[in-house]
Amino acid sequence: MTGRVIVLGECMVELYQLVENVYHQNFAGDVFNTAVYLKRMNPAVQVDFFTAVGTDLISDKLLAAVEAEKLGSSLMLRSKTARPGLYMINTDCFGERSFVYWRDSSAAKQTIALYQQQLTLGQLSRSDWFYFSGISLAILPEADRETLFGLLAELKAAGVKIAFDPNYRPTLWRSVDDCKAAFVRAYALSDLALPGLDDHKVLFNAQSTEDVVVQLAELGVAEIVVKNGKEGATVHTSAESFHMPAVTVKKVVDTTAAGDSFNGGYLAARLAGKDAKAAARLAAALAAFVVEHTGAIVSHDNFRAFTQRYTLN
Repeated sequence: MTGRVIVLGECMVELYQLVENVYHQNFAGDVFNTAVYLKRMNPAVQVDFFTAVGTDLISDKLLAAVEAEKLGSSLMLRSKTARPGLYMINTDCFGERSFVYWRDSSAAKQTIALYQQQLTLGQLSRSDWFYFSGISLAILPEADRETLFGLLAELKAAGVKIAFDPNYRPTLWRSVDDCKAAFVRAYALSDLALPGLDDHKVLFNAQSTEDVVVQLAELGVAEIVVKNGKEGATVHTSAESFHMPAVTVKKVVDTTAAGDSFNGGYLAARLAGKDAKAAARLAAALAAFVVEHTGAIVSHDNFRAFTQRYTLN
């Protein structure tokens, strides 16, 4: 089964340590990571990355990296006044990561403003799915966020399905209340939600994955996948509800992109016509594989080992 998915958000310069004081440069970002793993697992799907970059050399390299992953770049808009953001990953002995960000002037913050100048709704409505995250929302100026919500409503009315992962980052929001209100609006527009339990514990006082399912079902979300780290995921659709255990990992190297890769695997399988249980099984296996490697995006050479074991054919 083929289709088209538009992925809205930010891609940044990623720096991570290979050895003491030696850093490797890559490109990554929550929705970009999801787009990459979606495309790698289901090459038949057209995945277009919707963002803004600068006109500088590093932006040219980012554009080349997007195209090297066979993602569509026609929705990558160029800002004359900004450049990509940057972040540095630090990991502890358990593979848990912390980040330092330089993103105040990130070009991606101008995506919606540049969309209004350079694109039309028709260029976005000719798609099957539109995927975005809480970070996609958080980095936008308030007026542009309102514009995005209007755009999402128009896309939904045109028959485009909406997928949302809250991916809560408290430092990006002016207040908890602003964040909660935005997430509720996003969920109310979504056909598929992919939240993490930890986010809902902080924001909505959820005590269990079942609490999240109840809340989102009341908001009208048809398909809900609640991720809970090593405890696995709870999935609820109109046809079934079940728990999918996490895949055991021999050694966690870096948990960066664990949730992003899960989302990519799940979407890839659903777009291939697989049922929710098969999609969650693939997603869990993919997330386990990714955390065994350094950085958000596993190299093509290393990733080949995964696709030799798991296919959607």
